[in-house]
Parts: sequence; structure tokens; C-alpha cells
Amino acid sequence: MTIVKRNLDIYRTRLITLQNILGRAQAELFPDDAAKTALLTARLAEDMLPLPNQIWFTCRQAELLLGKLNDTPVKEFEVDTASFADLKALVAETISRIEAQTDTKESFAEAKTSLELPSMPTLSMTGQDYIDEWLTPNFYFHLVTAYDILRAEGLAIGKADYLSHLRPLLAAAMAS
Repeated sequence: MTIVKRNLDIYRTRLITLQNILGRAQAELFPDDAAKTALLTARLAEDMLPLPNQIWFTCRQAELLLGKLNDTPVKEFEVDTASFADLKALVAETISRIEAQTDTKESFAEAKTSLELPSMPTLSMTGQDYIDEWLTPNFYFHLVTAYDILRAEGLAIGKADYLSHLRPLLAAAMAS
């Protein structure tokens, strides 16, 4: 599997994990609208962003890679007014966009790209460095933070839920 394709597949499978966890959260944590509102404002620490932002930033890393591959702007998302249904739809849409990406443009890995950060100089790096040093660490940071918020809010999830992308390998190993 090629570098870009491998990373897109990692994002896809981990977003499916997030999708499954969000489905469980909706089923188990929403006895009423007050609970839903509380969950949408939940955060791990006062200086950290709440759950909707963590989900949005997780999806955004995959969207940033797709934007670079296709030379298209990344779609904006109104995270401040997002409902839980909007967040679930965002994850599903991001998965669909990854699955629809048939041209992985492997030349991107060696090509120079730029990373523009607010109030910082623009960084120049290879596409592979952009994926390895920027997108993937941010992807996992926000994915784990969303997981941790849901766990802290009472969702009974564990490591097996987080590593659910390994289930097909486990099933194959157990079958042999």
C-alpha cells in the first residue's frame, strides 16, 4: 500500500471508530435534551476545546489532506452551532470523501507543500512530513480527546472500542 493511500485508510478506519463511539454515546448518554446539551459543552480541562471542536478537528485533518491532494479548499463547518446529529453527519461525510478519493496522488509525498499557522511563519515541508509531523499527530490528539471526553462523561468504552479497527485481523487470527 502506498504512503498516501495508507494514511487515508488509517484516517478512514479511525473515523469509523469515532462514528461507532458517537453512535453509542447517542444511545447511552442522551436521556433528555439537557444531557445532550451538557455533552456538547463537555471538555477535559477549562482551557481545552469542547467535544464538538474535538470531533471537527479530527475530521479536519483528513479533510486537509484531501484538500492538498485535490488542490481544493477545505469545506467550512459551523462547529459553534453544531448539533450532535451534525457532528455524526460530519464524520460520515468525511469517511465518504476519503472512500471516494480514487487518485491518491502519490507524488504528493515527495512534493513540497506549505503549512500556514496563525501568527507564525509559513513552514515548507514535503507532503510526507506534512502527513507525519502535522496531520497525523493532530488527528490522533483530537480523536483521543473526543474519546476521553465521552469516557469522562460516563460512556462505558474501553481500549477494545478504540482499537476496533483491529477486529477483522483478530477474527482472521481466531479463525485459523
